[in-house]
Amino acid sequence: MASAKSVTGTVVRRLTRWGTASVLVGGALALVPRTRAFGVQTLMWGAIDAGLAAFTRRQQTVPKKRMLRRILLVNAALDVGYVATGAHLAARTPSFGGRLGAADARGHGLAIVIQGAALFVIDLTAARRL
Repeated sequence: MASAKSVTGTVVRRLTRWGTASVLVGGALALVPRTRAFGVQTLMWGAIDAGLAAFTRRQQTVPKKRMLRRILLVNAALDVGYVATGAHLAARTPSFGGRLGAADARGHGLAIVIQGAALFVIDLTAARRL
């Protein structure tokens, strides 16, 4: 079993890398009309992930193992919800009162599925290390 400090460090590094890659790839894809929705959604998730990693890196204390494991497992459960929500959006393509086209709904939904799945892997892997 790893220490809470080493697991937190690993999660922060992985979240930083994932967030940075998401911002870069999402930003590039957002410039292309055909992939704009996917790119914008990816860019936004990446910015939030990178921000959370930066905030966590600045914290002076690390939660105890038990609390950190609980946080990671709750996050993993939320990640499953993100994947389900993204899948629903991609499959059902709701228009939200005409504000969203089917292709954009699919793009946003698929981006949410990918982000949720990646975060699930990061969270669950870290929880298992504890």
